[in-house]
Amino acid sequence: MRLNEYPDIILDTIPKLYESHIKVFITSLYGMQEQVARLPKRFCKMYTTQTLAHQLHIYLSRRKANISMQDFHIVEEAEPFTIRLSDGKRLEVMLCAGNELGNSLMLLIRRPNGGRLLYYYSAVQQDDLCCLMGNTIYLEWIALGTEVLFLNLQAANQPFVHVDFEEVAKEIAEHSKDIDKEVMIKLPLFGYEYVVHRLAQTFALLGHIELLGSFSDNYSCLTPDQRYFNQPGYTTIVEVCSPENFDGEIYYPLHKLIWSPVPNRINLIQLCSLLRPLYINGIVSYHDKGIIEPVPTYLKRFKKGYSPKLKGIEIPETQLTHEHSNDNSPVGHSNTQAEQVSPTKSQKDGTTSRIDPFVFNKPKKLAFVDYDDDKD
Repeated sequence: MRLNEYPDIILDTIPKLYESHIKVFITSLYGMQEQVARLPKRFCKMYTTQTLAHQLHIYLSRRKANISMQDFHIVEEAEPFTIRLSDGKRLEVMLCAGNELGNSLMLLIRRPNGGRLLYYYSAVQQDDLCCLMGNTIYLEWIALGTEVLFLNLQAANQPFVHVDFEEVAKEIAEHSKDIDKEVMIKLPLFGYEYVVHRLAQTFALLGHIELLGSFSDNYSCLTPDQRYFNQPGYTTIVEVCSPENFDGEIYYPLHKLIWSPVPNRINLIQLCSLLRPLYINGIVSYHDKGIIEPVPTYLKRFKKGYSPKLKGIEIPETQLTHEHSNDNSPVGHSNTQAEQVSPTKSQKDGTTSRIDPFVFNKPKKLAFVDYDDDKD
């Protein structure tokens, strides 16, 4: 995806042709294998964190790509930095992790002098947004909201299903008992590390998951902490592998894991309510051929300046308060525009009738009497 106003910036897409001025920001590797089915001869400069750069470099090196760590510009999470575009303009940029593994990032872009964010980009599920609430730099950046919020709307209209990882782990363990062997789970190489991380911490599967092949190497790039996996003295219940490993095996259905890297509607609501954007735009994924999901109404309600509509007329939020009538007006009379409704004639008998308007009642004032002066 390329920003129209700043064409030097490309998001989560690796160009096939090299251009020295292009800056590619990698926020997630989900779906990256499909993108690089045909390898470019030379890679544009890629901005991302150390963990994602390490993952991508190992994968591309195995495929004999012409790549080195010099093709990456390594940045730290939640630490702003400045980029200079080919037209001389400067922008301030920050990458923030949306989960504890750090493999799902969000991109924030603003002008060097601060102010409202120009863009906020989030392409995958952000499961641990609460961790960012203690980051003062992040809070300072989003304090004034954002002009444009880019979201992945693929699952925006799907019903929300809560993921209880303990229940998912119990079902997997029971399935292992039924088949009397290890359960094989085949996952995409990128994007599903978080669900494996959470399942490994459940009561039913703690120490009983073994990571195999390239998936094990890929996961170790995110964290060296392997204490939840394949503990000595624990029988293996689950074996996790990537699609290129162990063809011909019977695998556990992926949909039974429930969790997906595609953001669910609650995650979308969290981001919209947190940022109060002026505009919400869908992200065009690499394989979607330009098809953008429309923004659902329940997300539009969080746009800055949005207000409910009354009889087709949009009313500013500042006017959705009690209207005060003139103090000299007679009782029961209101000088509000809402009550100035012209009478209409009935089509049957020609009699005149009045449409009852929606009236904002004047708040009553309590009269207090001072009894101190009424002394006997």
